[in-house]
Amino acid sequence: MKQRLNSILLIFMPRLQDIVFIAVFVSALLAGSQMLNLDGDLGRDLALGNYILAAHQVPSHDLFSFTKLGQPRPPYEWLAQLLFAIAYHWLNLDSIVLLVALVIGATFFIVYYEASRQSQIPLTALILTLWAAIASSIHWLTRPHIFSFLLFAIWVSWLERIRKKENLQPWFFPLLMLIWVNTHGDFIFGILAWLAYFAGWLWEYAIKSTYLERGKKLLFAGTTSLIATGITPDLWHNWDAVLNNRSTYILEHTAETMPPNFSIPNFWPFAGLMVLAIILLILNRKHIAASHVFLLAGLAASSLVIARNIPLAAIAATPILATWISQSATPKLWSKIEASFSRIDKSLLGFFWPALFILAAIGLLAHHYSNTHATIYNFSPKIFPAQATDWLETHPMQGNMFNDFNWGGYLLYRLWPTQRVFIDSQSDFYGAAFIHKYSDIYNGGPDWDEELTQYKVSWMIVPVNSAIALAAQASDHWKIDYSDKTAVIFERK
Repeated sequence: MKQRLNSILLIFMPRLQDIVFIAVFVSALLAGSQMLNLDGDLGRDLALGNYILAAHQVPSHDLFSFTKLGQPRPPYEWLAQLLFAIAYHWLNLDSIVLLVALVIGATFFIVYYEASRQSQIPLTALILTLWAAIASSIHWLTRPHIFSFLLFAIWVSWLERIRKKENLQPWFFPLLMLIWVNTHGDFIFGILAWLAYFAGWLWEYAIKSTYLERGKKLLFAGTTSLIATGITPDLWHNWDAVLNNRSTYILEHTAETMPPNFSIPNFWPFAGLMVLAIILLILNRKHIAASHVFLLAGLAASSLVIARNIPLAAIAATPILATWISQSATPKLWSKIEASFSRIDKSLLGFFWPALFILAAIGLLAHHYSNTHATIYNFSPKIFPAQATDWLETHPMQGNMFNDFNWGGYLLYRLWPTQRVFIDSQSDFYGAAFIHKYSDIYNGGPDWDEELTQYKVSWMIVPVNSAIALAAQASDHWKIDYSDKTAVIFERK
């Protein structure tokens, strides 16, 4: 009887990695509305993904704005946009949130698995992984960069396997890079991580003449992956999109590209990870791999410059910090607890728990949608001009529009191809000079009306209390066609 009970427990008790997946997956679902409404990029992604589905081609020129129509626009996120569009055709915005939650959950499932495997201290690895997930949550959004979380976690785990001389085929790297370079511009962090590991191998080889075969594998992986970055619909121009966004004006006016503000509690978990890394680096300085130092130093520096890099730093740091902790002196009682957890966790078979939660989430969302024909997750009418766009669908405007920067993607999602926008939130495409001009118009600068006349703008949809809305109300050249608590639509007289 006791043996049968133990067998049942082995089958039905969740493993620690399953607990990590469930905790992160459910947290992402609960944050779904926030992820949808923090910015308007998803609308543009869906518009482009739907175009790819319908036209069976990936455009490399602008289709969405009348201000930059036809100009080169590298499609460096087309694969993610296609996945979003495919998901959207199933349960609309609900399936977008579900897909993003799956990707985030899978990311930290891998992070925990690698941290536990490399350190053999599963409970500490669990704490560190959840800590890293909280640190990364500042950039949980329904946007293509979320796929880079998962791809980066896999990429770094493979680099570590080569460093440890484990059996891994180096040609896996260019195959993964081929997916990554067509999914999001953060593929460059894969190349930078490879550089950190290769530089670490060179350092150790120069000092200790370490394993030569490891260097050959790393060199093959990096060279072939670099070649793979050119296999895109626009060939090597994805690099242009990543490296040419150096405008100080754009970087300083986009929240996610600014340095983290550590007076805000959201950034404290990342600060804690950095402090822990410094302490462990000092304690274990004689036993630390050079690759780990280069990797964490580079990612920490990039995160201190641009806050949106914090999730990648947290993902890479977790297995490394767990390994450093395992190398440090720990209390005997904690070591016994870790050994017990490790022994129990290795004997468990309850791998079906993640699948159970995924199916439950799908069932809940599908049941709600089939009964109500409405989604649980929606764009908030307090943030986006939902009611104003409803009005526009029944009262279409003629001519060129001027729109709020953050609403561009949403308006494309609702109105394109009938209407093209003045601007959307892909600031790197529009460039610093155009963004500066847009800002002058939006803030009701002295020549705002003359600038709109030059662009032949005949109507505007802007926030009701914006500077340009107040300027237009005071002008004799504009009249209000529609207004609500969020948006106001002006038409040139």
